[in-house]
Amino acid sequence: MVHVIDFRYHLVSIVSIFMALAVGIVLGAGPLKGDIGAGLTQQVTALRADKAQLRSDLDAAKRGTAARDTFNSVVAPVIMRDQLTAKTVALLVAPGADADLVKNTTASLVAAGARVGSTVTLTDAWADPAKRTMRNNLVNGLAALLKVPTGASSPDQVTATVLVAAMLAGTGLSTPALPSPATAVLNALTAGGLINVTPDRVLASSSLVLLGGPVKGSTPADGAARLAAYVQLVSPLNAGGAGVVVATKSDTTDPTLSQDLVAAVRKNSDAVKVASTVDDADLPMGQGTLILALAQQYAGSSGQYGLAADAKAIVPDLSAKK
Repeated sequence: MVHVIDFRYHLVSIVSIFMALAVGIVLGAGPLKGDIGAGLTQQVTALRADKAQLRSDLDAAKRGTAARDTFNSVVAPVIMRDQLTAKTVALLVAPGADADLVKNTTASLVAAGARVGSTVTLTDAWADPAKRTMRNNLVNGLAALLKVPTGASSPDQVTATVLVAAMLAGTGLSTPALPSPATAVLNALTAGGLINVTPDRVLASSSLVLLGGPVKGSTPADGAARLAAYVQLVSPLNAGGAGVVVATKSDTTDPTLSQDLVAAVRKNSDAVKVASTVDDADLPMGQGTLILALAQQYAGSSGQYGLAADAKAIVPDLSAKK
């Protein structure tokens, strides 16, 4: 009896399925055919129109961006001219910084009337947590040469201060060669694998531009420690001269975000009070902003500039008194 019920149950189920399929075919080929076809046609037409509009908007945005960059590349040199006359500026380049960013920043400083005193490139060992002990031991032996106190500061602070003291010579506008102790310190840091320096004859600088790139670590904690080591440089850089500007390329994946180093400086309550930042220094507009921000540093002010959401303005206020 059970087998008979099971068979009837399956038979009824199969018949129901085929009846539903037949009804759907009949309705689809009959009274609903026109409505379904018309609806699909309307949707396809609307999607094509949306695609065409999006393409038009994208083309317009590209033309606008190209026009902006062309305008800025023409106007920026005029705005930058003589902003840094008689100033000697050092470049400090973090690992991963874009080579074109370094080249363009150097050219912009020269166009603004400045002299580039040195370009110091940090090696990966500078911020590697695994090499902290080696780094600090090396620097502790050099601190006395530059009369950098070591008692009240952390080893990382001493390391940052020693490098800054070897590169900067206060707020003066002259361009003397570095005193021999500073030269000896830079040579020792180079021999220790922490930095590379160009040119061979380094001039003492009165301000500095710190150029950053993506900060990578083997783990999140490693990456955070490396980033902290770069941010650690900012306060000594400001104290050692007339000011510091931290700059990176714009974030091409999300223009509302600033790159690692600029974002970290802007989040650091101490660093953000003294340093200026530029998050779009790869653009002609950003290069002009970098020069104006450095001139503003010499005047005793700072600001956070660029296109990212954590910037406070696009460019410094040119109407403000220097």
